[in-house]
Amino acid sequence: MGELERARDKAIESHRATIDEAKSMLTRCDGEMVELYALVSELMLTKQWFLTDGVVWVVKLVHQSPELEKVVADLVNSVNAVGVNEGIKQGFQAAKDTIRSAEEVLRYDEGAKDVLDAAIKAFDNFHISVLGKVTDLVDKPLSVIKQMSERPIVKENY
Repeated sequence: MGELERARDKAIESHRATIDEAKSMLTRCDGEMVELYALVSELMLTKQWFLTDGVVWVVKLVHQSPELEKVVADLVNSVNAVGVNEGIKQGFQAAKDTIRSAEEVLRYDEGAKDVLDAAIKAFDNFHISVLGKVTDLVDKPLSVIKQMSERPIVKENY
């Protein structure tokens, strides 16, 4: 009987150790679950912010970037010059009697079409440098990104 009791006590002790280990694992899992819940909540807040305020911020950065401003200004100026040239040509056609060629008309710009073509090419290829700085924020916490997005959009801040 003594041997049977010792075997039983040994089995009980082994089961208690297994139960204690399982309780410890459960406690660790509870802690990890709380951490994961916090991470998921932060990701949900990040997604919500990105889809509302974040996209607006990036669009403002693009809209107010010096690069976009320059290519749009160049494009507008060259379109205007080409339009003026076309108007001059049409006017020349109407006044053939007094002027020998359209190029003699004041403000005619023979290179305006080339400038427009260059402006269109620049618009197709322009790069917004500030967006590179936004991608530098990828590893920053949402609070830092939000703080950056609330600053005035000027070149010195980014």
